[in-house]
Amino acid sequence: MKHFLLAFLSLLLLRGTAFAGKFPKLMPPVEVPAGPHIKPIKVSELNANLFSAVYDFFKDTGAIVFEGFVSLKDFVETGEWLVVELQNPAMRDLLGSFSIRLIISFLLAFAISQGFSSWLTPKIHHLLLCKNHTTSQKLKKLTLAGLLSMASPLIFGFFLYTILRLLNPHDGIYLEVVRILSSGSVTIWILLNLAHVFLKPMTPDHKHIPLSQEVLAISYVWIRRMGIVALIGYFALEAGALIHLPVAGKRLLLQGSGFIITVFAIFMMLSLQEEVRDWIKAQKARSSLSPLKKALLPYLKYCYIPMIIFIVISYVTWVTHEVDRFQIVVWKSLFTLAIFPLLTIAAYWLRKLRILCIHKKLQQVSPTIAKRSLFYGRQIDFVTIALLYAAAFLFVLDLWGFNPSYFLFSKTGRLIAEKSFSIFVIIVAALIITRTGNDLLARYLSKEKGFEDEVQKQKAARFKTISSVSRNVLRIAVWTPAILFIIVELDVDVVPILATVGILSIGLSFGVQSLVKDFITGFFMLLEDAFAVGDLMLINGQMGRIESLTVRVVRLRATDGSLFTFPYGSITSLCNQNRDYSAALMLFRVGIDADINQVFEVLEKISSDLQKDKKTRSLVVGSVEIDGINEVNDYSMEVRAVIKTKPGQHYKVKWAFNRLLKQYLESYHIPPAVPRQVAYNYGLEK
Repeated sequence: MKHFLLAFLSLLLLRGTAFAGKFPKLMPPVEVPAGPHIKPIKVSELNANLFSAVYDFFKDTGAIVFEGFVSLKDFVETGEWLVVELQNPAMRDLLGSFSIRLIISFLLAFAISQGFSSWLTPKIHHLLLCKNHTTSQKLKKLTLAGLLSMASPLIFGFFLYTILRLLNPHDGIYLEVVRILSSGSVTIWILLNLAHVFLKPMTPDHKHIPLSQEVLAISYVWIRRMGIVALIGYFALEAGALIHLPVAGKRLLLQGSGFIITVFAIFMMLSLQEEVRDWIKAQKARSSLSPLKKALLPYLKYCYIPMIIFIVISYVTWVTHEVDRFQIVVWKSLFTLAIFPLLTIAAYWLRKLRILCIHKKLQQVSPTIAKRSLFYGRQIDFVTIALLYAAAFLFVLDLWGFNPSYFLFSKTGRLIAEKSFSIFVIIVAALIITRTGNDLLARYLSKEKGFEDEVQKQKAARFKTISSVSRNVLRIAVWTPAILFIIVELDVDVVPILATVGILSIGLSFGVQSLVKDFITGFFMLLEDAFAVGDLMLINGQMGRIESLTVRVVRLRATDGSLFTFPYGSITSLCNQNRDYSAALMLFRVGIDADINQVFEVLEKISSDLQKDKKTRSLVVGSVEIDGINEVNDYSMEVRAVIKTKPGQHYKVKWAFNRLLKQYLESYHIPPAVPRQVAYNYGLEK
């Protein structure tokens, strides 16, 4: 995608430059009357014309850029004029009297404004201590602090103009120059005061811009430098107007001050670049990042390049007083580059508008439509963003001189539009069918979630097991013919494709026979609800719980943590211990001398305790079923009992039963089963 954008921008730059005029535009064909035979142009001549056009372009560009910088000729002319004017006594008297009055007025006005500023500064700092206030209160106090910071420059400008007018009230040109000087100094001073208030906070509690202290300090230093240079240049230009400075001198002051400000601005951009990169890295490391920041972060890394180009072109435009082809190309390039982040921001706000505004309005009108709009939100956003990008693409083409309307209404354009519309309809239909099928599956699952019965919960769990398989089958069943229809719309013959696929399927069927067997067997096992995720299973003699299911294999997690993978086609024996209920089978032996009625009484007490215990009462389904004496030998009796439990919980019940059995056998002094040994003494009689 990046290479495509670079190639597209290169094509646009080639189209907009001076030598692009050598090539024909994309316009409707015009019938040209028959004329004399045109001599074919050789490749060498074409290359020579191309290199000549490139040379002329760079020559014109260099002349324009050089015009924006200070030339030695202006230095010489201004110096000669200054020497001649200083030799004139009237000019010396005018400059001397004006300088003295200006210095006196400046000092008095500055002293008055500084006294007033010292009284306002604590109030401004107090207003800036509003971090913990509400948004409206904070905005109100920050606005008031900004207005108070403007009071001191306004007082300075008022007293500067008033004092200078009192010193010389009759000279009209003199008063006009004084008014311009006062207004210019006030404007620049207000900007510097605002920068000081918000970029140079006294303490961290006074800071309201979410940037580091170092970034704010660097920005303030460079803004102050540019403001001072602008103020000095402004004073010099107005003083030059008073003494009738020649055109070369005015151009020298204008270009010199503008050049210094441009250099300062470029250095400020470069000095802040490292801080911007660190901030971008810190933002990327955050887990909670808004979609707007995610969209803008890739562009912020290289934002200094278009900003520097913007500064340079602004300077050249300011000092040359004309807009040429070079500046038009650069401005168009900057505008084209700015469209991409602007489109991302627009898409973000459109999505937010759809969710916050349109959805709420639809909720009031029709909850069903509102729910559908929220359900198909991604598709709506995709179509909206696609239309935005298409409109921006057409706008960029028109900006660079191409004629998109001709292409759209031409035969080729109509054909592409028809095919695009057909493909769009096919994709939308496939999406609607897929969404509807998924919606039906989700509705069925949500109905099962409403039941509290354990059996219904197991049904819901089993549905989760086959839902992913069903959705995959649905996608394949829908998108396979959709892709074939799209290929047909592109005028591609699908018969050879289907024949090739058929031959390949026949050839592969012998090699993937076991794979196909796994798929088919697994599908029918899942369809017949043989097991589900979480069931306790015995597969091919291996006990464990099912951890995951796919359309080809089942994964079984054993009690020791081992993970077994069984393809469906290789399963020969299958035992599910999670269906309906489980049974804890207890077989234990007591001594042959034990009272069997007392043993049965112990079993009844154990069953009662299991139903009362907090840990086991939710696991036991009913009371114990005593089957009786299972086996008798010369020293013991084997007793058999069964307790029904919830699916897969029989092991926990059996462990609790054995613990209670040991305690009761000891408390009732029931003799254990101890094997008897018979010793025979064979002796020989003498």
